[in-house]
Amino acid sequence: MGRRVDWDKIGQIVEKIKEHKLSYKEGAEQFGIRLRSIYAYNKRIKAKEPGTGANVSGPEEAAGAVDTGRGGLISKRSALPEGLQEVILSYRREHPDHGYKRIEDHLKAHHFVVVTRKKIRELLKAHGLEKTCDSSFDREASQKGTRRFEAAYPRDLYQMDITYVYLTGEPVVYLVVIIDDYSRFCVASELMSDQRAGTMIEVLHRAITRYGKPRRLLTDQGRSFYTWSHESTLFQRYLDDMRIEHLVTDPHSPETIGKVERLNQTIQREVLHKVRFASFPEAQRGIEDYIHSYNYDRPHQGIQGACPCERFHGVIGETARIESELSSRQLDFSKGYLVCKTGEHTISVVHASDRIQVFLNGHLLQGGQ
Repeated sequence: MGRRVDWDKIGQIVEKIKEHKLSYKEGAEQFGIRLRSIYAYNKRIKAKEPGTGANVSGPEEAAGAVDTGRGGLISKRSALPEGLQEVILSYRREHPDHGYKRIEDHLKAHHFVVVTRKKIRELLKAHGLEKTCDSSFDREASQKGTRRFEAAYPRDLYQMDITYVYLTGEPVVYLVVIIDDYSRFCVASELMSDQRAGTMIEVLHRAITRYGKPRRLLTDQGRSFYTWSHESTLFQRYLDDMRIEHLVTDPHSPETIGKVERLNQTIQREVLHKVRFASFPEAQRGIEDYIHSYNYDRPHQGIQGACPCERFHGVIGETARIESELSSRQLDFSKGYLVCKTGEHTISVVHASDRIQVFLNGHLLQGGQ
């Protein structure tokens, strides 16, 4: 015979959850009870209410809904489980500017469940949470005439850009951002007091020291990076010394460095416009915290919902790089190959026509049979 459920105790816990303004999922974890027990309690209470199902006044009640305890209702007729509905609604309330695609990627990465954007949109619309937060990736078709390019592997191409930042009580400062084009991994995001070439070199050099040197660097034609005269700028001479190819956008073509400009705008919108930082160092820490989450936790819509770190540090990126570097050596990838990453070095074992060859960082080791 099953154990008798103490509904009074569950009711007290539900009241505590509402009092502390927790979601039911958070409350179930904090008070050590099953989430389904809370939903069963709500269903039991609702069944006892006079007039339930007869005199409903709104679309949520008409659909047969359960109060989530956070000012929202769970649709009982939805094809999605009630617990999953609460996860989606809670996430949207906490991140009101995240579109359907980002919610879909979040559910896939952190809850191991696939929910279509159509289902997410329907659920949010039913609860008045869809508003105009649709992302560009949710549109039926992109604008005509747009072209997208992407580097072949990590560190093949970095994009670098500068934007103005205004902090309360501070003179104008500059946000310098550098991203890896292939992975969207942000290798630098620093607030600087000026935009001189020497300052840009410092930011780039720190990024190279920490994450590795790119084969190419793409910038606009700003004075910090480029000059129309025959003499090279200090920044260009640094790139020459480091043997980094400098690519420069055409005049009035900001879309060429669209990836880094988009991240600049995102930092402004999601960090600098939301938080009133008390000082320059506090603002820098806030940006660093955001970028860490962006690199390691947040699925990126431009790379099929993967996190930037997965492409930048992962074997997927190393495989693409090895294939690109070795493609002209008449190696047979169809027979299989092995890529092993150890620290800063990459070892690859590939079939040649009559032997197996071993490469260290793309260079053939002599004597491989």
